[in-house]
Amino acid sequence: MAALVVVVSAAALVIGRSTRATATPRPPMLGPARVAYAGDLGDPFILPVATGGSVTGYVAFGTGDWPDRIPTAHSPDLRTWQKGPDALPDLPRWAAPDPRHAASWAPAVLDNGHGYVLYVTLPDARSGRQCIGVASAPTPEGPYAAVGDGPLVCQLDLGGSIDPSVVRDGAGQLHLLWKDESNTRGRASGLWSQPLRADGLALTGAPHRLLAARQAWQRNIIEEPAVIPAGGGGWWLFYSGSLFDTPAYATGLAYCRDLDGPCRETTARPFLTTAALHEQGQYAPGGLETFRDGHGLLWAVFDTWNRPARNGVFRCCRALQLAPVNTG
Repeated sequence: MAALVVVVSAAALVIGRSTRATATPRPPMLGPARVAYAGDLGDPFILPVATGGSVTGYVAFGTGDWPDRIPTAHSPDLRTWQKGPDALPDLPRWAAPDPRHAASWAPAVLDNGHGYVLYVTLPDARSGRQCIGVASAPTPEGPYAAVGDGPLVCQLDLGGSIDPSVVRDGAGQLHLLWKDESNTRGRASGLWSQPLRADGLALTGAPHRLLAARQAWQRNIIEEPAVIPAGGGGWWLFYSGSLFDTPAYATGLAYCRDLDGPCRETTARPFLTTAALHEQGQYAPGGLETFRDGHGLLWAVFDTWNRPARNGVFRCCRALQLAPVNTG
């Protein structure tokens, strides 16, 4: 497979250094990418699993794919992967029925030092909207059990809330990031952040809008936020834009002085697109997150459609891509 090298990077559960900056620093770079797992794992998240203070393996989580609500895969070395169990076999009581497991989206997982916390988009029975729920488990692959009597985040006035991501800032404060569903009401969607309690199970403080979909290529949709610290201070915000199952879907990049926003676009074009991947038989890169491996190296994980679109729409299937990240 040919090497993919583009000026872009990724974001997710990264313990950052500090925050503010006045000038936009040099953008990070994404190195050669490879398909690590072709098991149809959309919106991927990779959790390094530590034993005795050392990383001993990795668990990947993805969007619902029958028969699993939250499919998983595990690896000792990021190269050899095996399918794992459904991380969320049972819906919380507040969620609407989802018999085909088609409305459980974009999981993110936190090791809070006492167990594991799963953030995931689920259908809310009361409102009929997609909302973000939280669940916990003593082991990385679960099964996870719901926490609380309702969603963690559900912006009903904005059409709902989806696509959680979690980050710890340089002071040790956890933050949840997510997307509002304003595009379902014909308006531009936005990306948000809000502090989390130390155990990750509840929100604190106030929400802050980081960015809104204002560029033509985004078609009123930005989603899947994730951040990494910028080398000169501040944060790089990565997100996906446009319709997820079309060739126009791509990864964008913005810069944030801090995690309260607002953030600003770095260019009028996306940073990672189908054009960079189609010769490899991969299309529409999105759902980008990051993690650090057992050697401290920063990796991007994202998905690509690995079969051509039919009538302008992708139907199957999404591969998990890995690429090293250079933050300069």
